[in-house]
Amino acid sequence: MKNKQVTIKDLARKLRLSVSTVSRALRNLPDINEETRRKVLELAEGLNYEPNYIAQSLINKQTRIIGVIVPLIATHFFSHALSGMNEIANQYGYHLMFCQSNESAHQEADAIQQLASCRIDGLLISVSKQTQDAEPFLKLRQKGIPFIFFDRDLPHVCASRVKVEQYKTAFKAVEHMIQQGCRNIAHLAGPKGLSVSDERLRGYEDAMQQHNLQYTPQHIVHCEKFQLNALEAVKQVMHLQPDGIFTVNDPSGVIVIKYLQSQGYRVPQDIAVVGFNGDPVAEVVEPALSTIIQPGYEVGKEALKMLIRHIEEKFMETEELVLEGTLEIRGSSKMRG
Repeated sequence: MKNKQVTIKDLARKLRLSVSTVSRALRNLPDINEETRRKVLELAEGLNYEPNYIAQSLINKQTRIIGVIVPLIATHFFSHALSGMNEIANQYGYHLMFCQSNESAHQEADAIQQLASCRIDGLLISVSKQTQDAEPFLKLRQKGIPFIFFDRDLPHVCASRVKVEQYKTAFKAVEHMIQQGCRNIAHLAGPKGLSVSDERLRGYEDAMQQHNLQYTPQHIVHCEKFQLNALEAVKQVMHLQPDGIFTVNDPSGVIVIKYLQSQGYRVPQDIAVVGFNGDPVAEVVEPALSTIIQPGYEVGKEALKMLIRHIEEKFMETEELVLEGTLEIRGSSKMRG
């Protein structure tokens, strides 16, 4: 066997076991005798056995590959979500194939098509800020490939999803600023039409209304490129003389704090600032930025567990899991005990 690849059949023949028993032992499934598992793993290691995933996929009609598409990998939330997915993938014997849309609906549609051509068993996706077209997802459904939205979604597409509560936590963040004495709060919002941005904006508006505080369209500036527009956006609202600013994410909040300090404002005494996401950058600035901590790792784990259930149990019902974020009060907004 030195000159050819060792197969599961070779292992089964040497051990006088069935191919299915060897396969379950190699996949570390629980219904295998420990002594049998040990013998299989020792022989596999001794013969340098490597699984032939292509052959297995032809037999089982499954590749055990799951596609994942995110807007940007190099962010705190999505990197944590991917880590959570990786833990579950290892636990259940799946492999992940990552793609990045770069916030482009066109690149996202291309990635969906490419992953589908690789015969993935399922797809996890957090949509780009540009995405509105349901057609790529309808094509997935026609091909029988289950998909689940996580974090960002398309509300008009019927599908299962795992999200973090955006509205209530945004409401809580703005209400905290009001409780600290702020009465004229501006909001640096995210791109229009993006689910998470819209929910955070709705939380801001409802908190202001429920506390009978006035705000105008000028109090809300949409940052289509998130923190890349934050400096321009904060300059735009300063003529309103705000005493509080709620930003769509933490990098924007840090930029706001730096700008305010450069203009001689004290944070939080003159203007309080609260961000969103729980990025590490929020703790680097002085004073540290108050923020909403999002459970990205748990979102990744729960999204993949949900998708695996849809794949293995042929689960057809749509379901939604909403996890809670937590308000972390720090120096940028705390003025009262």
